Amino acid sequence: MALMMASNTVTGFTVVSPSMPTASTIATQLSMFGGAGDAAPKEDDPEAMKQLEQAAASMGMTVEEYNLGMRARNRLTEQLDAARVTAGDDRVKIQRDGNNPPKFLEITITEDGKAMGQAALSKELCASLKVASEDSRKKRADSQKDMMAFVQEEMKNIGSA
Repeated sequence: MALMMASNTVTGFTVVSPSMPTASTIATQLSMFGGAGDAAPKEDDPEAMKQLEQAAASMGMTVEEYNLGMRARNRLTEQLDAARVTAGDDRVKIQRDGNNPPKFLEITITEDGKAMGQAALSKELCASLKVASEDSRKKRADSQKDMMAFVQEEMKNIGSA
């Protein structure tokens, strides 16, 4: 099945060969802190540490605070990538991750779903996509709250809170 998307609204669809993949992966780039994450420089590389110190200073942070920001961002990214929400029924099922736009999006339409006809199927598909999007938004909000709690707890440990 192929979808034509415009501003997160499904405007139409066409049924194609069952051999076509039912999942679509959209690459996105998160830029919070713009850091290297796990590839952050280690203390034994003086040049990399100098760059890290400059980046932290430019944001008005200590190196520890900056590293905490990168760790929190990585945690959030991992949680959103791992999150799964499912919407729909036995005819039309949507599964997606917690990212917006999703990195993982799988749409399953069964033969019963195809038998509904184009208009009914399109309506059911749009409704399922909307529910999945709302559920994903809730997952993101929960993950962001978890990230903030993590940052607050870690700030206590480094003595900045």
